[in-house]
Amino acid sequence: MPNQVEPIEAIIPRTIKGEENVSKRSYFKLTFHQLLSILITATVPIVIGIYTGIATYQQIKAADERRDFDFKQATELQRQHLYNNFINDIYQLYKDGELNDTRSPWAFVNARFRVLHRQIDALRKAYILIFLKEKELIGRDQCENGCEPRVLNDIVRLNGLNFDGVQLSSETGTLNKLKFQCVKFDHVSLIDATFANVDLSGTAFDHSQLNGVLFKNSLLTCATFNGTHLNGTDFADSNLERALFANVNLSTTKLTAHQLHCKKKRRIINPCP
Repeated sequence: MPNQVEPIEAIIPRTIKGEENVSKRSYFKLTFHQLLSILITATVPIVIGIYTGIATYQQIKAADERRDFDFKQATELQRQHLYNNFINDIYQLYKDGELNDTRSPWAFVNARFRVLHRQIDALRKAYILIFLKEKELIGRDQCENGCEPRVLNDIVRLNGLNFDGVQLSSETGTLNKLKFQCVKFDHVSLIDATFANVDLSGTAFDHSQLNGVLFKNSLLTCATFNGTHLNGTDFADSNLERALFANVNLSTTKLTAHQLHCKKKRRIINPCP
């Protein structure tokens, strides 16, 4: 028989079970460290970016707040400067005789006043009104109870101007009333204005917007409200003796029961039983 070649058995090295587990553990351990390294590498720039974004936002916010503050300060200084200049102008016009009755209709002072009025806030508008009244540039008639006939024309005219939100009040509260008799607030806007402890006897509010106005403990003897808008106007604790209401809607006006009773009997609110 021919010589037969015996098959050679392949000797495959066997891995010890313990060594296989070690290899797997090493593999997974290495993978975890790799993932951790990747996460750290990716997270650090994100954290830095978030911190930078927050810091930038805070800086922008602080800069905006600073600009707003500077703008408000500049606006306040400008308004005060305009106010001071107007007072000085009035003094100069007085010295030059421009406020005498012979200078009617007092074009210069009215022109200056209207330029100022467009650029100041409600607070300074109230200051200006008090100044004008004290200097008898408005409400010139020396009326004791407001019912006397008006003889003198106001040097400064208020008609057509906006006084929304103006607050006029006595510095001594109920002790003394702020004197504002016989002022002509005709064809003006006084929306949401407040008159607290003010003597408005004989004052004319004809054809004006008085929506939301509060008359608190004020005198309105012989005041006139002809064609006046009085939506939500509060007269509750003010004296309306002989006040004239004509061509007005009082359906939303706040009046006491006594005032409403007298109003139904007369256009002029008189003392009535």
